Amino acid sequence: MPVPQLSVMLFPFHHELNEGILRVGTLVEELRASGIMGVEPMPMCGQDQPTWWGELHRAASDVGMRISCCDIIGDLVGEDDSERQKAIDAAVWGIEWCREVNCAVALLAGSRPGSGMSNEEGRRIYAESLAMIADRTEGSGVTLTIEDFGVYPDFTCSAAHVLEVVRLSGRPDLKVTYDNGNFLFADEKPTECLQRVKDHFVYVHLKDFALGDPDGEGGLKSLAGNRYIGCPIGEGVAEVAPCLTMLRQEGYDGWVSLEVGVSPPLDEAVRSAAYVNREWD
Repeated sequence: MPVPQLSVMLFPFHHELNEGILRVGTLVEELRASGIMGVEPMPMCGQDQPTWWGELHRAASDVGMRISCCDIIGDLVGEDDSERQKAIDAAVWGIEWCREVNCAVALLAGSRPGSGMSNEEGRRIYAESLAMIADRTEGSGVTLTIEDFGVYPDFTCSAAHVLEVVRLSGRPDLKVTYDNGNFLFADEKPTECLQRVKDHFVYVHLKDFALGDPDGEGGLKSLAGNRYIGCPIGEGVAEVAPCLTMLRQEGYDGWVSLEVGVSPPLDEAVRSAAYVNREWD
């Protein structure tokens, strides 16, 4: 079976691109040579895109690379109706941005319950906001997705909570981005979660984490207090190889987007692409 389409999330490269440490031409050339055919950017609503974005988009397009997904970051729950409406409007703007760059998948991430709000109420409001966005962008050709978001592990990080939001939205066209590593923050096994959400996901994030000192610094903690720190893909505890095997067995042929967690990010992206190709073979 052919290797899945490989992409890379761009946010780990922002610092080096912003500071001129990494040239756009070098980034595109090395990604393309490693078999990475997609990039996953963040549209910046109400702000100018980074100065390098136009150059990167043109250079990537010139060598046949595509925009695999756009990460639209915003809080669709918020503290009140006004904040929530602004986030919904920003998301709709982001979907239009996706359409303009011929991107077929959008990830809506970053929501959390408002002050004094239960997680259950937050998930209900999150689902309602997603339904409103889906209504307003219907016919755009862009598939809306949510993920297991590890930053707030008790909100929509577990497989059950992700599926709860999808169900509450009442939108069968709302799909899931499967992120293997984020499930760790809900103290769940990525392989088991893949089976639970396999009928809903249309896009994959691949990352890895090592267990750190619970009393140390860096990384993020899970609900049970485990500290996870980014590490080279395939060298941690996020079941990368078993997940790739399961994806292959399920016949998945969509995008697998690398979320590199160590520096320098370009070296890690190239190494990770080679790793995925070996494991998939």
